Amino acid sequence: MLERSLTYFLASISEDGIGKANHIFEVRFGLSVRELRVLRLVRAAPGITFTVLAGMTKFERSLTSRILSKLIQNGLVLREGNLRDARQFTLQATATGEALCAKADPLTQELESLMLSPLSDAERAAFLDMVGRVKTWVQTGYGERVESAHPELGIRKLKRKRSV
Repeated sequence: MLERSLTYFLASISEDGIGKANHIFEVRFGLSVRELRVLRLVRAAPGITFTVLAGMTKFERSLTSRILSKLIQNGLVLREGNLRDARQFTLQATATGEALCAKADPLTQELESLMLSPLSDAERAAFLDMVGRVKTWVQTGYGERVESAHPELGIRKLKRKRSV
């Protein structure tokens, strides 16, 4: 079963790909692949809040917080108070952070191209399209479908909420 498991394949590709690339990024740019991911997400969404960022990273909140602290300390991300809600803050990449991303982006593209090199151009396009559609489905409809097929999940969710 495991040798044909989609989630195992995806996790293996991700972890092996990050593992091979991580050292290169740390040596060249002083940041890990995960730290660059957080910086890139902030760059792509100026004014993003920590709550939204933490959800987008797909990391545990504590890891996202530690990474963000490092990026702020290194002058790559600017943290500003939110004028609408004093409990929140907004984030944006600094000029230094933007420049670092611009330097790292070509290496990312090179490594991703190398990862996909066993595929023809047409296969790459089809693969990326299919993975994109699966990602959209998982983010939009999959959870509801799982819950409707397994109603006991909803019951657990309600019990947890009541006990809090």
